[in-house]
Amino acid sequence: MMLRRTLTLAICLALLVAATPTASAYKGFQLSRNDVLDFTLTDQNSENFTFSTLDKEVTVVSFMFTACADVCPVITQSLRLVQEGLSDEDADRVGFVSISVDPERDTPEVLSEYVELHGASWPHLTGDMDVLADVYGNFGILVDQQVIEAHSEANDDPTVTYVDPSGNATELMFKPTGWGLHEAITYDANWTINASQSAYGHYITSIEGVEAPSDSSWWWSLLVHNESSMAWEASDVGIDSIDALDNDQLVWAASNANLSHLAAPHPEAPSMQILFPDNTTANHSLEAMNGWHLSAGAFAGAGLNTSMPSSQYGHYMESIDNISGPSDYSWWWSLSNWNETNASWESSSVGMDSLLDPTYIAWAPNSTNLSEIPPPSATLREEVAVGVCGGYGFEMGSGDSKHCMCDDGYEWSGEDRLTCTPSDGTLIDYAVGHSTITYILVGMSPTVAWTGDSWRAEDFLLDVETALGGEPGPEGTDSVPGLTFGIAMSALGLAAVAVTPRREHDE
Repeated sequence: MMLRRTLTLAICLALLVAATPTASAYKGFQLSRNDVLDFTLTDQNSENFTFSTLDKEVTVVSFMFTACADVCPVITQSLRLVQEGLSDEDADRVGFVSISVDPERDTPEVLSEYVELHGASWPHLTGDMDVLADVYGNFGILVDQQVIEAHSEANDDPTVTYVDPSGNATELMFKPTGWGLHEAITYDANWTINASQSAYGHYITSIEGVEAPSDSSWWWSLLVHNESSMAWEASDVGIDSIDALDNDQLVWAASNANLSHLAAPHPEAPSMQILFPDNTTANHSLEAMNGWHLSAGAFAGAGLNTSMPSSQYGHYMESIDNISGPSDYSWWWSLSNWNETNASWESSSVGMDSLLDPTYIAWAPNSTNLSEIPPPSATLREEVAVGVCGGYGFEMGSGDSKHCMCDDGYEWSGEDRLTCTPSDGTLIDYAVGHSTITYILVGMSPTVAWTGDSWRAEDFLLDVETALGGEPGPEGTDSVPGLTFGIAMSALGLAAVAVTPRREHDE
């Protein structure tokens, strides 16, 4: 006998939720299972909300978390379209509820901000994990907190999405070097600092006209702050090798100067001090990050050369990865930023220097269709080394939360989340980052399930109307998104449901 993995709903778990054949009155997956049990959670207004008190003929229930910058906003906006597409009569018969899978972060206050941001006025619920654990089990949802942590950590950091002239998109983490921070502060402070470059990286020759002597009686020394000893110390690596996220307080000091003249590190902002041979000092902090800082740090961290000259209007993108727009201006590098409200890319109305505190930006040829640029985190990956994830995926997260995002047709190797192996029929339980299941309930009975975020609002609306007793929608087909674990992983990024292959035996 052999184990054969079959196509299953991503919601199948211990509750033994069963899907009817795809030929049904619904376009989504029709379910056959028991009613869910009633529960009470806390809504975005810090008020208790008991599910049964909604008292609607049909209820749409989704699972989300606010730190999710890709899938969740798309689902929220799609549900808004469904809600707005209902007739006045049907709108009174249909309720909407969203339940957080990240209660530690999703306080009522945070959910209230999310509701206001997305114009989603229906109840968004959170609560104690013990209570929510029962709710997740009630719906057949397995929440993997480790993977949510990794997803949240990734989405806390700003990124740059780079689309090359061939249309290939890559999302780059902000990884500024010490030299990048040096350049940013030098430009912001309008200091004149001359440097040379050797096989070991950059070294300073003069600052504000004060040049290190050729006899090496003193030199410009790089210092960083030791958080343990609370003292300024000579860096044991060159400025090009410094991780500016870990060491954002820099000093260029004349080697013969008195270090006691240095000020304490800036408590909140990256800064750089200069200590001259006569013990006078200069100090400047970078109070706000802009699109130029983010672009420089992301491209440099990815090892991609850029040319971003400065003009009277600020910096402009001349070339990326040594690729410049043609001299006939048939295309040029264009800056876009992510609109979280609309969950879409928009052309920036300002230059990169005027784009303050950006979170997600994109550089692409101006001829690029912005709707085709992947949303933040959809293509996020660190530079893949040989052997990472067995060569069939990329790593996400860090520390204990690090895990592989496996390519389609591959899966985690047992309990080893850092290795991807072919999906060869081995029976494994999968857990991924957050739920991409949206339910349509008739009364308290889950009747239809939609997986993923790529469904069309008009199709979902047809199923809602069918559940209300209207004309049946077109028959479902095998093309409904989310049928397999591979699709759910590769097309949707992280999800927080368990996908449990059904055990079958072939004699």
